[in-house]
Amino acid sequence: MIVDFLSKLFRKSPPELGIIDSQFPQKHPFGFRNFEINGLLSLFPRATAFAMFRMYPEKDAWFHHGYGTGKKAFEENLKSYLKVYPENKGRVKRLPKRVKRPFLAYSYFLAETYTMLPFLEENALPFVFVLSPGGAFGLNNASSDKMLARIFNSPYFRKVIVTQPVTRCYLIESGLCPEERICFEYGAYLQFFKEEIPVKKRFGSDKDTLDICFVGAKYSDKGVDKGFDLFIDVAKILAEKYDNLRFHVIGGFDETETDVARIKDKITFYGYLSPEALKGIYSLTDICLSPNRPFKLFEGNFDGFPLCLDAMAFANVLMTTDELGNNIAFEDGRDLVIIRPDPEDILAKIEPLLDHPEQLYDLGARGQAKIYEIMDPRVRLEHIRDILMRETEQVNGYG
Repeated sequence: MIVDFLSKLFRKSPPELGIIDSQFPQKHPFGFRNFEINGLLSLFPRATAFAMFRMYPEKDAWFHHGYGTGKKAFEENLKSYLKVYPENKGRVKRLPKRVKRPFLAYSYFLAETYTMLPFLEENALPFVFVLSPGGAFGLNNASSDKMLARIFNSPYFRKVIVTQPVTRCYLIESGLCPEERICFEYGAYLQFFKEEIPVKKRFGSDKDTLDICFVGAKYSDKGVDKGFDLFIDVAKILAEKYDNLRFHVIGGFDETETDVARIKDKITFYGYLSPEALKGIYSLTDICLSPNRPFKLFEGNFDGFPLCLDAMAFANVLMTTDELGNNIAFEDGRDLVIIRPDPEDILAKIEPLLDHPEQLYDLGARGQAKIYEIMDPRVRLEHIRDILMRETEQVNGYG
């Protein structure tokens, strides 16, 4: 389906593009980078996806770990990846230390782009990168600012794509990057086209339970950055009041993270799931609770808004925080529910929905329509295509 759609987007032969990433290809492909990179490979017939060899950051980074994969790990990941995407055989390679001819490089996150900057400059590669939340980017973080300044002052820097209003304002107001070199693409990718969404199972007709999910990768003890601790606290209180509630945890957490003995018969931990497996869970669940907190992992750290947008695509009511005011598109109480990272506030807003499932499903349906209006993956991919097309044309003499 995606190949048919993407094949219609180009009307002329595109120039060369090199997508460089530390996590691609994945042994079990999923997530926004997997979605976008595969889309770009279809959009740019002369594009190649490169897996970073092991690189380490320069002195301005506050972290010291490297990025990239060894040859053996790359070969194992590629073998599994090609079972899912056989059409990309020959187009996913391990990055050479010296490139034979220039191309426009495209990468994700501050930490990875900063780490590979010496490689980009040594090989005279112009580049565009996505500055999403996370990846060592922090507001008013001196090390983060130094890394950004080093990137933006490189003669090979072309454009930065930002995904949050606070990021755009910060770069401009701090003088780190001129506004004309910033491209704004709000939010993130949905992994699913609208026509792929199955019919939702509803309480009272298709199932006997109301189901609440939590989705998040583990980066801290008890997941305080993602609010996993708050999710469990709220689940324990709700489980005593509602016999028909069930809880579902997707991502990096399990029953050893915190004491769940009181709700062990009402909670299920799934680990990380493939897109196909997510379809089954999200069509079952009714609410996605995301009580994330900023500034917990490192100085200035924050999450993007909204987290868990895939859950919204399946008409789950998203209940999420917005401590930095990044919501510029959704109406609170109509498209989603803004919460504070506080159990009392969460309970005050979630219980009326549990008591009135018809209101819950109405809100979920409005949120589903809104998320596709704002963040349709087709439209977003077209926007990224256009940004990269303009830059590759200049690099390769097409413009």
